[in-house]
Amino acid sequence: MEELQKDITKTLLYYDIFSHPLSGDEIFSFLPHNAVTKSEVKAILAKTVSSGKAHFSEKDGYYFIKPSIENVYRRKEKEFCSKKMWKRAEYVTHIIKRFPYVRAVMVTGSLSKNSSDKNSDIDFMLITKPGRLWITRTLLMLFKKLFLFNSYKFFCINYIITEDKLEISDKNVFTATEIATIKAAYNSALMNKFIKNNSWVTEYFPNYKLCDPMMHTSGCKVNEKVSILQAIAEFIIPVKLATLLDKKLMYFTRNHWKKRYPHLNDEERNLMFRSTENVSKTHPGNMQKKILELYSERLKQYNLISCAVLIFMFI
Repeated sequence: MEELQKDITKTLLYYDIFSHPLSGDEIFSFLPHNAVTKSEVKAILAKTVSSGKAHFSEKDGYYFIKPSIENVYRRKEKEFCSKKMWKRAEYVTHIIKRFPYVRAVMVTGSLSKNSSDKNSDIDFMLITKPGRLWITRTLLMLFKKLFLFNSYKFFCINYIITEDKLEISDKNVFTATEIATIKAAYNSALMNKFIKNNSWVTEYFPNYKLCDPMMHTSGCKVNEKVSILQAIAEFIIPVKLATLLDKKLMYFTRNHWKKRYPHLNDEERNLMFRSTENVSKTHPGNMQKKILELYSERLKQYNLISCAVLIFMFI
């Protein structure tokens, strides 16, 4: 029972970074160990909260780290706001899916967890045809700059991969959480293939069920058919020209990041601005590193994990 309480606290501490309380079902899905049933978790939650001895409490079916009861009200407000954001995401997805070589559109970040507020961006992750990632990215960036005034409110595409390399190389609790909560906006079948290729997520969340419809159903209703505009664009672009152009654009972008951030070493730049044939990752604020460091600090603050284990978790 004591170990389960610690695991529950660890789970809640991660989401407390985002001021996001969890339901009993969500806690079960994101526990770091699975030697329990869902009913056992809920029973322990109820018993522990009633005793008042744990680091967490409950309000209206949501569990939170004490004393942040206001986060429960914030979550409800964000869920209401997220309904409006999903309508915007649906509209933007209709546009993105028509660009050449786009094969899937997925939503990550706060909206994927129904935790958006009026100031939130819409974070998209795309899957493209192999050898065409950089053409797609460049066209989308030009569209955003020319027609959306470079606004991140409409869409923020910070991760693009190709459909022949679906496994994410950064394996930690942050990326595991993003994959486990990702939502399909367009082409749910390819999203499910992506999730199966990242089954390592269950090493962090053993209770999480791969491709669980309840976990990955989005607020978007987008036609799954291939766009005629996309098909025409891909047909008229010569294959050899597209292959050469894609490589040129990759090298151009890679050099752009080097010139813009000369103070970063190669390892830091690769983490924040990965630019390879199969991956485009753009995280200027290095959110992954910041969140992992905050989580590490909180775990040590609550004496829930040793420094040695922390090093193992985040490598």
